[in-house]
Amino acid sequence: MAIGTLQETLSLDTFWEELIFTEARLSGDEQAKEYAPAFVALLGRLGIVRDGQRAVWHEEVSAEAAVAAADNHLDDFVRALAKTLLRVVDDDVKSPRYLRYFSSTPSSIIRLGLESEVARVRGWVDSLVSEPEKDLQDRGAELRTLIEQGDQVVDRRRKAAATRSDHRVRAIMPIIDDINSARFSLYGSLTKKAAELHLPRDWADRFFRHSTRSPKEEPQPVAPNGQPTAPSQT
Repeated sequence: MAIGTLQETLSLDTFWEELIFTEARLSGDEQAKEYAPAFVALLGRLGIVRDGQRAVWHEEVSAEAAVAAADNHLDDFVRALAKTLLRVVDDDVKSPRYLRYFSSTPSSIIRLGLESEVARVRGWVDSLVSEPEKDLQDRGAELRTLIEQGDQVVDRRRKAAATRSDHRVRAIMPIIDDINSARFSLYGSLTKKAAELHLPRDWADRFFRHSTRSPKEEPQPVAPNGQPTAPSQT
């Protein structure tokens, strides 16, 4: 039975398990142990690639957390600004000064993702710092800082996603190709050796992990009356 290609959609942990199985089977067979070092080397390479994958994942998740924090801070700012403006305009939500910033409800702005929310409020900064009330001027300075922070974390998230994609095409895909090539090459070598040494026909297959069936269910004990017995309590 010919072996199949390990698909690139599989996790690196699955490739790791496949390599360990084959290396262990090779190392434990006198007729095949000469092929084991190549798989030991692949395991070493895969370990480095897996560490690299975890590193880029760590940065990407950390970047997502930074975006979430910045989004929360900006949402809090929008709520606070709405309250400050309402005090200035005596709770008149139809006031032109209020509508300058909130032509739509604060909640509709807060529902936006960080990148869209930053784009929505970016034009408020210059207007706020030029307002006559100091409270609004202070809000403008605060917003400028929040926008700068938002731009930074969105850019960090974008770079983290790009780094993950780069790592996949530069490190993960090449080792997947090499693992599959090594497996096919090994299968060919083992098949040839099996023929030369008159080994069992399935000998080459034995060095590759195959899917296993679930263990059969244990038969339930039967009492003398033909009825299943209750399981013992332990």
